[in-house]
Amino acid sequence: MRVTHIIALYREGLGYEENHLGHFQTLKGADVSLITSMLPSGMWQQTSDTALLDAEDNLAPYEDRDVHIHRLNARFRARANSQVVLRGLKDALHRIRPDILHIHGPVGALCVQALLIARSLDIPAVVDNHLCYFNLRIYDLKKRVYYRSLFRRGILPLLDGVVGRYIPLMPDSEAVLHNELGIAYDRMTHSTLGADTETFKYSEDERDSVRRKLNVPSDVPVIAFLGRIGLEKNVDLLVSAWNHLADKYGAHLLLIGPATNAMEQSLLALVEDHHRDRLTVTGHISNSELPAYLSAADIGVWPGDPGIAMIEAMSCSLAIVHTNPYYIARMSIYENAELFPRGDAVALARTIDSILEDPNKLARMRRQSRRLAEDIFDWRIVAARTNAIYEEVIAGKMSTMPAIWESGGTDGRTLTQVAPRG
Repeated sequence: MRVTHIIALYREGLGYEENHLGHFQTLKGADVSLITSMLPSGMWQQTSDTALLDAEDNLAPYEDRDVHIHRLNARFRARANSQVVLRGLKDALHRIRPDILHIHGPVGALCVQALLIARSLDIPAVVDNHLCYFNLRIYDLKKRVYYRSLFRRGILPLLDGVVGRYIPLMPDSEAVLHNELGIAYDRMTHSTLGADTETFKYSEDERDSVRRKLNVPSDVPVIAFLGRIGLEKNVDLLVSAWNHLADKYGAHLLLIGPATNAMEQSLLALVEDHHRDRLTVTGHISNSELPAYLSAADIGVWPGDPGIAMIEAMSCSLAIVHTNPYYIARMSIYENAELFPRGDAVALARTIDSILEDPNKLARMRRQSRRLAEDIFDWRIVAARTNAIYEEVIAGKMSTMPAIWESGGTDGRTLTQVAPRG
């Protein structure tokens, strides 16, 4: 089966869906290619490490982790919202002749371009979505017109017959597809983001090595956050809660991820003077180094908007603490996580305290996090499921895939319960 992924920007060496799904699909027997832009577009322009320049010709295809990468120049690019139209996309698809297209994102100029070309070349397509309400902020009149009028009532109905299946990657993504874009539940099949559980796994040796590097004793609990440190992540709330835990347990706080100098200084201002040596802000850490840093920690905390990093932390056997939005409820179903109301630093401190004061509970949560990652979120499982979805679409069959969560109702918020193991 020849599969072609289409995404506005692909950057090598990161931990996103597009960096892993295609690779693991090849291990399941698919011939996978990925078409993307030559230069970063829109919001990525300031943050990408990609060092490619516009040229007269598109970049020659190359391989990254067994996936054939095709970088095309942009015919059109809007910096404000990462919109891109690719020059030569139809010719590239004509040469590749995929059995199915996997388009990343249900809205935008590239989605429209890809669907139009898929229709002209008679290629079936699936469209995935991990857009959630939290990253639609602020959902103002301009965005409502864009989603509910331009795409829901204008563009998508015209291209409706091209999309064989929509693939929401979490319950909130399903709600966005249904509520904002008018996609019927029976046209969706669930999938998920994931982690490479063979790479992201706990290592005692790496734990000791990183702790020595950070000058953290082996018996001191380490609380970690992983991700870009921005306002929407509410890391300031974690710092405030940690001050209490540093007093009681001597806990070390490990903030893994990039932050602006202003953000880092604002967080340091919240730290009580006698705790300064118990806080580490690492800055950017390469994806290959992340398992070692996560192994050094005991509890992972996400006090604001979540990310794929939470799954990687579970894979490295961290107990999880997060807020209670329904879009990440599946990450708690093995009793591996504790929830607290967003914005409440006192409740956050109390929640972490309840874990640290009970070593047996902490050990159990850590085991269950790893089991959940292996059972549901391993990229190998996700890739096999996605390939099976393609096969249904190519064969023109209705979905027979079992649901991952319970759909329907007013907003799709009810989670199918999975009995915890062990």
